[in-house]
Amino acid sequence: MEIKQLETFCKVAELGSFSRAAEVIHLAQPTVSAQVASLERVLGTKLFDRLGRQVNLTPAGRMFYQYARRILRLRQEAINALMEFNQSLAGEISIGASTIPGEYVLPRLLGAFSEDFPSLRVNLKIGDSEEILELLGQEEIELAIVGMKGKGKGVEFVPLFSDRVIIIAPKGHPLAGKEVGWERLKGEPFILRERGSGTRRAFEEGLGRKGLKIFDLRIVATMGSTSSVKEGVKAGLGLGIVSDLAVADELGRGLEEVKLKDGDGISRTFWLALGKGRTLSPPAQQFYRFLLRSFEGRKIEG
Repeated sequence: MEIKQLETFCKVAELGSFSRAAEVIHLAQPTVSAQVASLERVLGTKLFDRLGRQVNLTPAGRMFYQYARRILRLRQEAINALMEFNQSLAGEISIGASTIPGEYVLPRLLGAFSEDFPSLRVNLKIGDSEEILELLGQEEIELAIVGMKGKGKGVEFVPLFSDRVIIIAPKGHPLAGKEVGWERLKGEPFILRERGSGTRRAFEEGLGRKGLKIFDLRIVATMGSTSSVKEGVKAGLGLGIVSDLAVADELGRGLEEVKLKDGDGISRTFWLALGKGRTLSPPAQQFYRFLLRSFEGRKIEG
């Protein structure tokens, strides 16, 4: 059963004539008759009584006409809704971000985006990279910016920008502002982010490239946010592992970087993640393009 057959059937029913229906829908009369006959074969019932040039609906035809009209109306409603959806740039975009982009990068970008698209609202969820990728997999968000790639196959990753994962100390610490090697750091107390954090994973991978493991260091605390790591460092609990983006305004004002010798620094890439094969809503497509423009030409390392 095809839409064209339903349209032809309804027009014949409304005009009571095959020839008049053919004129209105710009088809040859034999084509109209063939479409109706084909529909009757599919349905297994007679839809019209043919009395010379006049045709009348059978009881089955009258009943089917009501359903055919509903099908055609619903089809048109769907087309209208899609047209409105595709042309609309109003509504809400649900996105997710790991801590660094969520707290230190996106807020200023969202201000610029809001100026360009005042009718769009962005609902931003912040968590560690694993949590955000899980939300993306559950389709609770349309886009995500994370500091590590997940293991799932249903996600596409686009590189956006890079940062450096650095060691920080409180001002006045013996290592503050100094350049040291990993051997010197083994006895120092460290504060790390929790498992699932992209910052922690990047740090562990950097250690691995030097033949070290996380437990070769003296870990005194793990924290659930970058802010808590910084506060722990300021309180003298230990050295902290953070993104340089998170301390850009604080270095030299309460916090200092402990620099690593011989190019041992750690950089990592932040990724724009979206469901592979999923069609983004028009607002999300606009935000996707906005992000790509915002980071276009930025050097990506790691």
